[in-house]
Amino acid sequence: MDFSFMQDSIGKTVQLERGGPDRLVGKLVAIMPDCIALETPHEGVVYVHSRHIKTLSEPVIPEVQMVRPAVADTNAPVPVEEHPPLIEATNFEDLLSKLKHRLVRINHGGPNALQGVLIELRPGVVTILHEMRDYVHYPVYHIKSITWILNQREKRDPGSGEAAGERHDRHERKEGRSK
Repeated sequence: MDFSFMQDSIGKTVQLERGGPDRLVGKLVAIMPDCIALETPHEGVVYVHSRHIKTLSEPVIPEVQMVRPAVADTNAPVPVEEHPPLIEATNFEDLLSKLKHRLVRINHGGPNALQGVLIELRPGVVTILHEMRDYVHYPVYHIKSITWILNQREKRDPGSGEAAGERHDRHERKEGRSK
């Protein structure tokens, strides 16, 4: 679908999909012939393949930015997450070629989400090195969205909710006390 009619909405908050794992809310930062780019607070810039967009919503009433009250310690450093810059591309295939050899997340939500290094781009297929164990060949047609990842967050242990390093450190401290 051609989203060029949304040019006036660049810089505004939009929502893709009405719900579910594919729902994305972010600032519309670019419209390309076959994909759009949204800047999200948690994932940075997410590139969404236009053919997979079912709905795109924008608020009728603009959002009001809430100003947070000042914190007691104004000298404390404010944590800032780094996100990659917007990649200028002529179309989705060009975008994929510019993401070659970079850590990416494909289809950010749902059962076919995948994270790894995009190592190869062939006509209609990308190859992702997943967790340094598997080569996953992903048809471009099935890529709904792609995100370039700069900073990889620690993986959480699904059973405990702890980061792997936290669990290991806690175990070592416990071992040290029992000696």
